[in-house]
Amino acid sequence: MKTVFIGINGYDYPYVRVRCYHFAREVKKYGIESSVISLRDDFAPNLSGIDMLGIRDRKKLYLNFRAFLRLLKDSGAIFYIQKVHYHSAAPYFLTKLSGGSFVLDYDDWDIDRSPLFNRGYINRFFFGTDGVENVTKRVAEDAAACVASSHYLADYLSVWNRNVHYIPTGVDIEKFSRNTRRTGNEVNLIWTGNIWGEVMYENVMFLLRCFSKINPAGKKVTLCIAASGYFYDKVKSDSMKMRFPGAIQFYDWISPDKMNDLLNNMDIGLLPLIPDNENDTWMRSKSPTKLFEYMAMELSTVSSDFGEVPHIIKNGENGFLGNSEDEFVEKINLLIKDDSLRVKIGEQAKKDVAENYSLDVLGKKLSQILKTIKP
Repeated sequence: MKTVFIGINGYDYPYVRVRCYHFAREVKKYGIESSVISLRDDFAPNLSGIDMLGIRDRKKLYLNFRAFLRLLKDSGAIFYIQKVHYHSAAPYFLTKLSGGSFVLDYDDWDIDRSPLFNRGYINRFFFGTDGVENVTKRVAEDAAACVASSHYLADYLSVWNRNVHYIPTGVDIEKFSRNTRRTGNEVNLIWTGNIWGEVMYENVMFLLRCFSKINPAGKKVTLCIAASGYFYDKVKSDSMKMRFPGAIQFYDWISPDKMNDLLNNMDIGLLPLIPDNENDTWMRSKSPTKLFEYMAMELSTVSSDFGEVPHIIKNGENGFLGNSEDEFVEKINLLIKDDSLRVKIGEQAKKDVAENYSLDVLGKKLSQILKTIKP
């Protein structure tokens, strides 16, 4: 039995790194042969992740042609299609020709902004219909199974497919494993991410305003921001106009394979999820990858009580939930002041991740699903 995982983007994007590369690695442990086709890594390494979403139809067709030729060699395999973008054309079309099976995986809400082909007749050729929602519906209906990273997405896909499974994005707990115990006079807070748009800019500014209000309790407190994205420079410049009771440390883009080294020196992980009207569904649908990484590294966390997070965080047990700036500040102050509470919550977070959100646990669940599907 073989499964081919197909993603649009590169290893540096969590939805391909975890849900293609890592899932492919994990199912091998349970006797399933696997491989990965990343349209960017394999056929367009010169393009950025953003470039991949905005290329012209001619380039999209070329990349699908390359993928189609590769997939022909594995036409008897189960295709694991990570989201319905233009890259799903080749595997979907091939399964229609061969009578094979595929699984549709969704980790994020892209259904109102999915980069399909710009020309409707090309979409109709590959998918039999046009329009983002129509194409997504068609692919979901034809899938042997759907896998969703959040409860919201699972409910959404269940309208079109009866065989829907919840598998969050998860974390490699062997790699993300703490090797130092931090207590004492220094407390480091961390946020990581891509500040790609105004909504993410506002989320980071929310954290900066919270940090400006904290009580250091006599400790040396630092807020660390490790980020990239179009609005990152604006965050840096706007932070210069604010006053803080501690230091601000900015880190530029860090390789996903090095993130554990940075988190090893942190104490409190922060995850605000404050949507605007345009991105409410997107944030509600996200599987919080960075939260799993924080928890695996035994960081105590303060997160928004929104979206997928309250399904994961039990307030006061394995992390804290809040919504307003005052609620975030209250929880942050409590964790800064109380070293033992910080350690206790971090240890419980690690335990919960190991039992429910580790790649080993998720890989076992996915392998069981795949073994029920006829190629």
